[in-house]
Amino acid sequence: MAFHTEVTATQHAQMLEIIALLAQKISANLPQVQQFGLLSGLAGQLLFLYKAHQFNPSLINEHSFNAALENLQEHLAEQSFELSNGLAGQAWVLEYFNQAEQADYDPNLLEDVDALFQEALSPHPWGGEIEMVLGLGGYAPYAARRAKFTDQHALFANIVAGFESTLTTLDDGTLTWSQPENSVYRFDKENKHQAEYNLGLAHGVPGIIAALLPAYQQPALADKVRHLLEGGCDWLLAQRNPDRAQTCGYGSCADGHFNSRLGWCYGDLTIALTLARVGQALDRPSYIAAAKEIALHATKRDPKSGAINDAGLCHGFFGMVTIYQLLNTLMPDAKFVEAQQFWLDYGLAQYAEKGERGLYCYSGISKEYEEEFGFLMGYAGIGLALLAVLDNNPDWADCLLMA
Repeated sequence: MAFHTEVTATQHAQMLEIIALLAQKISANLPQVQQFGLLSGLAGQLLFLYKAHQFNPSLINEHSFNAALENLQEHLAEQSFELSNGLAGQAWVLEYFNQAEQADYDPNLLEDVDALFQEALSPHPWGGEIEMVLGLGGYAPYAARRAKFTDQHALFANIVAGFESTLTTLDDGTLTWSQPENSVYRFDKENKHQAEYNLGLAHGVPGIIAALLPAYQQPALADKVRHLLEGGCDWLLAQRNPDRAQTCGYGSCADGHFNSRLGWCYGDLTIALTLARVGQALDRPSYIAAAKEIALHATKRDPKSGAINDAGLCHGFFGMVTIYQLLNTLMPDAKFVEAQQFWLDYGLAQYAEKGERGLYCYSGISKEYEEEFGFLMGYAGIGLALLAVLDNNPDWADCLLMA
């Protein structure tokens, strides 16, 4: 069953209105953006504006876009390396733009970045963060995007070696990764020497599995990567809530508690998405069957049970639209289409009721709804999710390890 969501004429007009509003607000705010990163800064906002221009060129002022893009490029040498606010995310965006016009593709554009990353990831054992936002996993989206047109074996080899050097092999033969002792993402910072296995795509084992997956396409690494993927997925499946009647299949951490929100960052949906992607790549039907069962169970959840309080990609209602879109592409099912429809309807109803405030980000710090322009939590990601509904093409989802 192919993806299809029923958008009424009123909803279609709403979506066009929101996209135009977001393009206008983001464009007007470009001179004030202080950070250059993908997840919350300039690079992510330019990604949305670029896609909006592809959809409707009249939405974007090309002069202001080009000025902001030039500003981004001028500051590359000053950036740290991580995905979130650093060079890995910004370079992914530049490669995305580079590949968009294939006839003019320049394979040499980011050669210096390739060399920088190869050197930065060469120490083994790896001693830094291992997750994707600040750590080792965050280099995989760049390597995978570059590998569409250039040889990225050396960078993938370093990524794989880094994960090999940090893994834990359990007595049953499964593989997993504990958060480093000094990780900023440890839940238990008091007992640093105690193993802690995070279950979020953003900061945990599912993200490591997703980061390893594109390296499977490198022939010289395929056997090694298959071993890591199968060992990791077998461990991940063993962490599932044995009580299938409960709301959550997975918790946020493998500590015997099964409670998590619905989102990209944590929760059953992106675990299911990761298992399904590995199952397809490795021809493991059992992974796909488990993934579908997990994801279908999650379709029963609503904003309250899913702890969804705002609109953004990370853990908001328009993020749900994109995730169910991707799930239905991998494992077509009417229930995924219905779930995507539910969250789209819900999000558009929030906008109809509250206007642009319905698109605000809920701050866990201030406990208030605030305007946010970024890709992961704010306007840019919302706009990309809506554009993906209209053109059925979330081709940017690989930067979040979802494709």
